[in-house]
Amino acid sequence: MADKKRTKISPSKNPTNKSITDDLTLEDVLELGGSKEDYELVKDLNDDGEEIDGLKHDYDADPISKDTIKELINELGFENIWKDNESETSGKDVAKKKKVKLAVMEGYDEDNVQTINLVKEKKKSKNKYKVQDNEVSSTTVPEDESTETADLTRLVYQPRKNLLIKLSDKWYNKQFQGDPTSFEEADKSLVLNLTEYASNALINEASIYKAERDKKSNAAWMRTVMTSGTLSDKMAALTLQIQDGPVHNLFNLDRLLEMVNKKGKRECLQALETLRDLFISDLLPDDRKLKEFEQHPLRELQSITSGNKDTRDRRLIMWYFEGQLKQRYSQFVESLEKISHDTVAISKKKAINAMFELLVQKPEQEKILLANVINKLGDPDFKVASNAAHLLTRLVDHHPNMKAVVVLEVERLLYRPNISTKAQYYGICFLNQLVLSSAEKDLAARLIGIYFSFFKVFVKRGDVDSKMLSALLSGVNRAYPYAKVDKAKILEHTDTLYKVVHIVNFNTSVQALMLLYQVTSSDDSMTDRYYMALYRKLLDPGLKKSNKHTMFLNLLFKSLKKDVSEKRNKAFIKRLLQICPCQGPSFICASLVLLSEVIRVKPGLLSFKHTSEDLDDEEHFVDIHDSDSDSDSDSDNKDVHKATNVRPVTQSWVHRKQTGNKLADMSYDPLHRNPLYSQADMEVVLELSNLSQHYHPSVALFAHTILKNEVINYGGDPLLDFTLIRFLDRFVYRNPKKKSYAEAKGTGVLHLEKKTYCPKGMKRLPVNSEEYIAKGEENIPVDEKFFYRYFSKKAEKGEKRKIVDDESDGSVSDTDFDDYLNTVEPQMVGDQDMKFDFAGFVSFITQKS
Repeated sequence: MADKKRTKISPSKNPTNKSITDDLTLEDVLELGGSKEDYELVKDLNDDGEEIDGLKHDYDADPISKDTIKELINELGFENIWKDNESETSGKDVAKKKKVKLAVMEGYDEDNVQTINLVKEKKKSKNKYKVQDNEVSSTTVPEDESTETADLTRLVYQPRKNLLIKLSDKWYNKQFQGDPTSFEEADKSLVLNLTEYASNALINEASIYKAERDKKSNAAWMRTVMTSGTLSDKMAALTLQIQDGPVHNLFNLDRLLEMVNKKGKRECLQALETLRDLFISDLLPDDRKLKEFEQHPLRELQSITSGNKDTRDRRLIMWYFEGQLKQRYSQFVESLEKISHDTVAISKKKAINAMFELLVQKPEQEKILLANVINKLGDPDFKVASNAAHLLTRLVDHHPNMKAVVVLEVERLLYRPNISTKAQYYGICFLNQLVLSSAEKDLAARLIGIYFSFFKVFVKRGDVDSKMLSALLSGVNRAYPYAKVDKAKILEHTDTLYKVVHIVNFNTSVQALMLLYQVTSSDDSMTDRYYMALYRKLLDPGLKKSNKHTMFLNLLFKSLKKDVSEKRNKAFIKRLLQICPCQGPSFICASLVLLSEVIRVKPGLLSFKHTSEDLDDEEHFVDIHDSDSDSDSDSDNKDVHKATNVRPVTQSWVHRKQTGNKLADMSYDPLHRNPLYSQADMEVVLELSNLSQHYHPSVALFAHTILKNEVINYGGDPLLDFTLIRFLDRFVYRNPKKKSYAEAKGTGVLHLEKKTYCPKGMKRLPVNSEEYIAKGEENIPVDEKFFYRYFSKKAEKGEKRKIVDDESDGSVSDTDFDDYLNTVEPQMVGDQDMKFDFAGFVSFITQKS
């Protein structure tokens, strides 16, 4: 063809020979699945005036078929040329690529062929909205990464006419599984351009959705509700619209956010509850946090979507919506924090509860929500602060893995420079309620460090008799068994702890004794000091009114089991029985149950006769006679001193005078400071005989059982079963409302309700019920036998009365009526006439006056 003469084609000779770009626009290229770069390549293709060697125009010739063109292309090998050009132009701008023009048969130029193909493509584009996500457009050309980025920076959104996103499930369930997890961050220009593109796409999508929704039958009713309905109706309508299409109803979400920030309390609180429910149930994903728009793989958008416009727009819209939702949720959290500082207590409480529920249910903004809830521990209103501590306890119950994070945040609050003592107290109360396990040794050690740091500060201030000290000691007792700490660090505070035992109230001293029991070693001096403090605490007047009876008796039981000294055990048992008459029936019954268990483990502790057993092989004790006469006393004392050998006194916690030898007295000393030397083992246990005659039937029964050397088998809790309030509950024939085990147990081991009472056995039955009476008197507890006897007799009388009523027909004879009148007014007999003086009382009153 190069040898042929070149001729010039005049455009005037071919009326149909027009440039493709005369009718082709950028919109047409974009609708066909192309890009702006494709349009730049095509728009300059105008062959008018070009010379083609040896080409003769025959406009009347037959058109070339498609198969002929395909064969020609295959023969010319343009596929190989395209690959070569692609490798040569890799990394360069698309505008610098070489143009490859097709030579066609005589009579038809390139414009005609492209025009025919363009018409066919326009016919196919009628169904362009039915393209699948994974479908690749026929106009897509593989490009390198820089080319893809350049295309994305020049994207211009063209409005659509049909809805692109149709949700049948939660919006976050429509995730794109093929998206890469690790990718390069997009540059600012790309982010700005795609943000504008996605924003316009979402606005267009929302307008199409609104137009389709207005065509529905309930659209007019919904508009009426939104404009003139009540506040509750408006909230319900907004909720329904957001649930129907969250992606298309961001403006309705904005309306709810505006209501939350309004000054009206009623509107604000209703909008708060509505948004809380919406975020939990419909808007926030359960297993991940929301992402900003730029946190998505924007640079890989073309490769992910394979150049498909619908898939690309769908991803951009969903990514942009997720970023906008994240911003609105942040606004809602800020509004909750603002409401939590309100002056009205109910508003603060609802805001804290909403933050807690969001924190428990969703991971989004959990750090900010946790900090806000913990910050309310320092609220001036003690109810709000107490509620915050309770909510934190529930939080770690729902999410045990968050314990370390929550403890760290609370610790930051406790060590703030301007924090109040009350806020520190509520923080410590929350920490000492944590349920630890053996796998959390580091956390337990951290807690003990916090407790002792505050313990030093409060002891140094002299503020030892306070609720804070009790909370600190309680926390140490609960964390110590799980902590991996050096015992020497705790023994440093031993002297301070013993000082606390003797100067603080009974409840705090019990906490200190429990800690000392855990750290007490086998050292004799340490053991003597601990048992002396516990022995003295039995005479504390605060024991009667204390609410720590269970804790104290449990500590006493463990101490008696651990002690190897039989003398000391007998001294404790005797003092415990001596204080029982001053206590209530519940404490006495619990003490007798404790005594029964100790005797079962260590038999022989009770002595019912005097003993003359020597203390050891070297010491001998004799009775000291009364000094009836001066002459006898002198001679007796000389004999005693001659017959007695006394050991030298060694150093211990027995503070005896070292001035000389002192004769040991064999009589019992009830006020001795050391139980080892009170001589309780020489005394008869007479207190049980007195308790066997106690007015309370259960106390008498338990005492009789121990006197017969039998074990008390009681499955209930005597500290709860024998209180006055339980007796009154039975006396009015009422039992507390029945609760399941889960309700009675509460949210954790340490969170039992104080007033929760679950009766067992016969105490579950009302005393006036037929089932209770049918049990028989031998199965009734001794403290309820009078109930049984009373209602048994009442039931018998009721049955007799019922039998008499059934036999009688209801009529009364004259004889029976006369007999009844004779019993009431015996002076009226038969038909005897009686004279009545109706004004006689007047004279009586006059005489009396």
